[in-house]
Amino acid sequence: MKAENSTNLRLFKFNIFIEYNKTYSSIMYSFQIDNKSYYSDEVPIILWWTPFGTDGKLRNCGNYQCYFTSNRSLQYHPNIKSFLFYGTAFQINDLPEWKSNEVPWGLLHEESPRNNPILVHQQTLNLFTYSSTFSRFSDVPLTLIDLPGITELLSKKYFVSTKEKTKLIHTKNLAPLLYIQSDCDTASNRDIYVAELMKHIRVDSYGTCLNNVQLDTRLKENYLEILNSEDFLSFISKYKFTIAFENAVCEDYITEKLWRPLIVGSVPIYYGSPSFKDWLPNNMSAISVREFKDPISLANFLQKLVLNETEYDKYLSHKLINNYEIHNERLKKAFEKNTTWFRNEFGNYVEEFECFICESIQKKGKKKVVDKEHYDCPLPINPLTNEVDHNNWWVQQWIVEKCGAKVLTYYLQNNFTINMENFEKEKLQLYDKNKC
Repeated sequence: MKAENSTNLRLFKFNIFIEYNKTYSSIMYSFQIDNKSYYSDEVPIILWWTPFGTDGKLRNCGNYQCYFTSNRSLQYHPNIKSFLFYGTAFQINDLPEWKSNEVPWGLLHEESPRNNPILVHQQTLNLFTYSSTFSRFSDVPLTLIDLPGITELLSKKYFVSTKEKTKLIHTKNLAPLLYIQSDCDTASNRDIYVAELMKHIRVDSYGTCLNNVQLDTRLKENYLEILNSEDFLSFISKYKFTIAFENAVCEDYITEKLWRPLIVGSVPIYYGSPSFKDWLPNNMSAISVREFKDPISLANFLQKLVLNETEYDKYLSHKLINNYEIHNERLKKAFEKNTTWFRNEFGNYVEEFECFICESIQKKGKKKVVDKEHYDCPLPINPLTNEVDHNNWWVQQWIVEKCGAKVLTYYLQNNFTINMENFEKEKLQLYDKNKC
């Protein structure tokens, strides 16, 4: 996490003391600059309702200051200006009083909706004024949070030549495709597609899901902790293709599943965000499952690339061409922003979001609400049929939580206390009557 911003170049000491005065219901801030004390009882307070970001600190954000805390005893303080929530920890039975005009809410969530399905629905999203999500349209986009940078995309640190990969297929009996997943219950239902694909082309599946080969002991131990280790990245780089399927399909929800093979030089076979190519080094850096009518067609295409090294190399131009220049202006522009810190350090995004809200509440611009564009995750479909599969448990969750979003909004807007037993009952009644 980056260092605290200096109040000015002469800042030697910055000690914050908080005194809660019950008589005047005010918080007095005392801080020292050049041994002189300054006080303010007008600094906005921004409260992390779900403890996540900065806690107990006065921060400078451009020309503004805000005090960030997770101390809920301050929720009724007159200086409270915003409540912030981390999406996974957003609980409907643990929410502050909703006053959208006076104390707007902010949502930070980089995860897919399988962590909290109620967030996919318009009525829930409309409760928030500010957002930092994987969507390019959110106030502080987290779209590229898992991509270290353009340098890593072009680097040959882990790169294995096509001829060497072909040799490994024959000498080490490696399959052309790699699959490593240990989450086998996903909204995207990825395993049913991969299982069908495996009938038509060899796939080495090392994870819990569809497992057919064992990882080396040194990689198997603490598997989830070494996914970005040099040993693991070198292991992936030996494969011509890596199956990169997200656990849910949302616009701009792109994770390390895509970036990891791109970085090491294994061509990703991708299923997830429909617009993922908007962020690639070039249009041929990855292969989209959506461009093939079925797994057989995809397998046939991949078999031809396995045998044709010249055609295969076209997908690795960002690695093979010396001094390769990325022409994707969207990607370059995203990385030109905030070049003073490492963009893949999550804490930096959190601090940027905090400062965005700090500045927004004091500039007092036009009020808005978060909408589907900020968290666009449609009803899950079957990747084999491209149709909604109502036998998929996640489809039912999507629909049930749409009812939950409706009930939640009603409760909050009328300042009703949420009793979970009654809430669940009303939600299911709406679901049974198909009134969501």
